[in-house]
Amino acid sequence: MTTMPQDLRTLIASTTGVTQYVSTRIHYNRIPESSARSHIWFRVGSDNEELTLDGTGGIHEASVDLECVATTEGGAQNAGDAVKSLLHGYAGSMGNITCDGCFVEDKDDDYLPYSISDDSGAHVVAYGLRLFYTT
Repeated sequence: MTTMPQDLRTLIASTTGVTQYVSTRIHYNRIPESSARSHIWFRVGSDNEELTLDGTGGIHEASVDLECVATTEGGAQNAGDAVKSLLHGYAGSMGNITCDGCFVEDKDDDYLPYSISDDSGAHVVAYGLRLFYTT
């Protein structure tokens, strides 16, 4: 079983460029009730291991939805810019996996956030990540 979500969280949480905006409030799939804003939330939409015809694998392609949520537009944008700066084009060690390439794609204006139930007092900058990694 892959540890990619935990490894991605660890990479983001260990980067001061991001944590200066959200501290370590970086949540995978579920946001604890006690979490304050600003925070980052993400979920894995798909994670497929590519196999050769002889059944050899180890190369994954994952799709991740990531949201930067804050009480101000500037706060959400600052966190979003920091995440994009860290992850777009990133390749290297990521915990127990090797990231071969990460690409950040902006969500469109019609995007409906997954991490908040309503938009009262929340600003969201959302991205899609395409992540290629080996285990």
